Amino acid sequence: MSGNITALIMLGKSGASNAEALVHNARRKAAIHTVQQLTQIDKIKNIIVAVPKQEKSIWEKDACFKNSTKNIIWEIDPSDHSFHFGRRIGEIVRKHNLKHVLYIGGGSMPLLKIEVLEEIIDKVIKAQGKYAITNNFHSSDWLGITDGSVLPMLTKLLPRDNMLGWVLQNKGGFVVESLPPSAGTQLDIDTPTDLVAMRWHPDTPSDMRSFLTKNLPHEPLVRWEKAAKALNTPGNHVALIGRVSPYLWQMMQSNLEVWTRVFSEERGMTSRGRWGGGTVQSLLGHYIDILGANVLFDKLDEMVNVGFVDSRVYMAHLGVWPTNSDRYASDLFQIRQIRNDKLREFTQAALECHSPMILGAYGSVSGGLYSLVETIKTGCIG
Repeated sequence: MSGNITALIMLGKSGASNAEALVHNARRKAAIHTVQQLTQIDKIKNIIVAVPKQEKSIWEKDACFKNSTKNIIWEIDPSDHSFHFGRRIGEIVRKHNLKHVLYIGGGSMPLLKIEVLEEIIDKVIKAQGKYAITNNFHSSDWLGITDGSVLPMLTKLLPRDNMLGWVLQNKGGFVVESLPPSAGTQLDIDTPTDLVAMRWHPDTPSDMRSFLTKNLPHEPLVRWEKAAKALNTPGNHVALIGRVSPYLWQMMQSNLEVWTRVFSEERGMTSRGRWGGGTVQSLLGHYIDILGANVLFDKLDEMVNVGFVDSRVYMAHLGVWPTNSDRYASDLFQIRQIRNDKLREFTQAALECHSPMILGAYGSVSGGLYSLVETIKTGCIG
């Protein structure tokens, strides 16, 4: 059996800051690596690559991509209006009359093994009725679907790809399966912290590892190594703060000899469309509003040996979403580059802790931590 499913890879444009360019260039490398894997799978009919015009020329100059151009179809994103995920994927699905589709966010499969990718494709092809499979029901980064024709009808409900699983099951009548969580299924390149998490993982492609070794700033790597050592020390205390899933907590308990403090809130804030509407409520955010970020982190520093903080919950709580540049600068603890006063104070307070504090997006309490624990277990770090 061959030529049964179309893969659709989407990658947007880069931002202006150095940190934004770093993340975007890594996403591109991950996307090209995924294309290389897809070209080895006979059941892939075509690979549609949807990118801005300037991205296409960069891809075509990439040595790795030049060797993986079989069955590539280019889709250039329109430049006359702002990007909306649901509208764009709906246009592509309608234009190419796609039924069995594997949507892949550009940086969503950097650690996924080709054997798992083949299993995903087989499940979509063999499934009956309305079926979809994703890496995370509450925050999809990629998703395979048996009937892509439904996507144009759900356009308005999909401003971001993270909502795919939730919307398809609750609004589209699909049965949505989530793969078991691991670094391979959960790590999505969304922030600089995700890149640091990949640096030592054994499944990081060699080309990507070379890129990370050359381009990542030194200080975040040192902080990550300190965090790994703390996690790998029996009896230490660990804080997990943000959109922490019960699966992550269970994984930590099963693989590490540490005591864990978990404060989980606002899970699903992206997939349910809450993050941009000023409706996010963070208890820790209110604590900071009343007492200040320095008080929170001073107390946390007394309680734990290492902390992993999904800072996007606090950012959403602020009501004014910081720029990509500010968010990434916070993740890298580049204090002087943060323009948002409250975010700068938050980041400074975390930096002053004696215990290493890891800041990031959802990945800091998801794919990044799966990656770190798996790396510790292999003896590559910690």
